[in-house]
Amino acid sequence: MSWKDCTEQPRVASILQNSMKNGRVAHAYLFAGNQGVGKKKVAVQFAKSLFCLEQDGDACGRCHHCLRIESGNHPDLHRVTPEGASIKIDQIRELQKQFSFKAVESSRNVYIIEHVERMTVQAANSLLKFLEEPTYDVTAILLTEHLHQILPTILSRCQVIHFDELSFERRVDMLKQEGFYEPLLRNICQITGNLDQAREWCQSDGFAQYRSLVLQLTEDILDKGSYALVTIQEKILKNEQGNQGLPYILDILVYWYRDLLLFQIDRKHELVNIDQLDAIQRQALRCSRTWILKGIEVVMETKNRLSRHANPQLSLERMVIELQEG
Repeated sequence: MSWKDCTEQPRVASILQNSMKNGRVAHAYLFAGNQGVGKKKVAVQFAKSLFCLEQDGDACGRCHHCLRIESGNHPDLHRVTPEGASIKIDQIRELQKQFSFKAVESSRNVYIIEHVERMTVQAANSLLKFLEEPTYDVTAILLTEHLHQILPTILSRCQVIHFDELSFERRVDMLKQEGFYEPLLRNICQITGNLDQAREWCQSDGFAQYRSLVLQLTEDILDKGSYALVTIQEKILKNEQGNQGLPYILDILVYWYRDLLLFQIDRKHELVNIDQLDAIQRQALRCSRTWILKGIEVVMETKNRLSRHANPQLSLERMVIELQEG
């Protein structure tokens, strides 16, 4: 992998590559951005580029260093992740112990600390001492999703690199290039901005099952019979994922009603469920714009109710009754 493969963050890739070409590599970096925007991928690529012997500011992907980093066993690249809920002081002490020795196979040591905001106070203070006495042959790469939780004293000793949020269309295009089903991934990318999570959902059957349940539920609601309640009791609440999937089911339902509204105002190019045009048209002709807007409001209220630990079955039944009453 080279910098040109870091397509999620071209601006960040350019900054880091130029710093190496110009001989201005900082002793400590803090990569800040939401989950799934490519921080870990860029950190590994940066480390490979620092170690690589065959490229100027990039990684060749063929040399001894690149191959060992790819396989996860380079002795001079150290990675720290939380043990349980936090990064503990013993982990930072072990890191310092490793760096008391010279690099094994190269001229430098590199360490990557993920979720650095989850360090205990003792671990953070120990790391601060480490950062206060930088050496030429050590480069720190810290990763965080919560910049505001980092100690100001640590911030002041790092070069902070902000990672850009990936747009909806950008996420869809990237996953589509990987061969995933576009109508499904358009739903997924509306619900989560985390590219890694979106990819995981695309690879599993769970999300596709949620979507099928929602499509059936919308038909049952419009038929105004008891089938909608049966769908809730027999298929949604007894789903393999249990109640964990309910927020996603409600999100899918919101975007379905949004599609009905977009169809009515002739903005079909913005539809999420692009493979369900016939069903969208059929339902859009049966619903008033006022009913659709009210429906979105009812679903959002149900989601908020569930977030406050309301009874799932009662909350969903109430939602269906309110939607059927219009």
